[in-house]
Amino acid sequence: MLIPLAILFGGCSNNQRTSEMLQSKSATIISRDYQDLTKLLIKYKKILDLRNPSLYDKNLSKKIIFIIKHNYRTPNLISSNSYKECIKKAFDEETQYRSDYLVLGLYKMFYEAYNIKDGHHITALDYDVKTFKNLYYTLKVIKWKIENAKDKKGKFIFATWQLNWQLELNKKYHNITIDSLKELPSLKNGRETLLKHSNFNFEVTMSLMIERVKNSLEAMGEEPLNLSISAMKAIILL
Repeated sequence: MLIPLAILFGGCSNNQRTSEMLQSKSATIISRDYQDLTKLLIKYKKILDLRNPSLYDKNLSKKIIFIIKHNYRTPNLISSNSYKECIKKAFDEETQYRSDYLVLGLYKMFYEAYNIKDGHHITALDYDVKTFKNLYYTLKVIKWKIENAKDKKGKFIFATWQLNWQLELNKKYHNITIDSLKELPSLKNGRETLLKHSNFNFEVTMSLMIERVKNSLEAMGEEPLNLSISAMKAIILL
């Protein structure tokens, strides 16, 4: 009778150790996802600033990149405390340095969801699944807004995927004709053509961020739902 009991309890102990090892491995995966996210965010800031030179503060921008690179808690570099405040100001046409608000808002989201302030996490159980799902859906909505948001005059809030001639057309012309297209500076000077592909760098970089968050969720044993933009906006209330 003693032998079966020993086997039973020995089996329970092995199962527990296996579970702990899997949880620890998942925590390592999640930690690596965060590191990838910060690298992608720095890349995103650099290409966003390059594409939108009037929407960032050069001195503040360097501080933001330094903070992200070293995983520092975000001091009040700008007068917004929560990531929601930062994101909302990023899409407010009255905000002068929208790019800085956008990137700081994204960083605050990552920092809070991955619970960086508490240091190293031993198991995946240290993370909150609901927070990660909110992060996943929020990122998808932000990606959509970056690509589509316009101000009251119909001008894009951020220049990302658009070619220069598309921005020039959006800014200067209302009645589109072949002659008006030919007079756009980027087409007239031969810098671009009507058949040139749009800029996919922004979409790819943001999509990779979303995939890293999804990977973290999968490491926790969760799979986010495939929801419409309107459904995600209703969930996150952003």
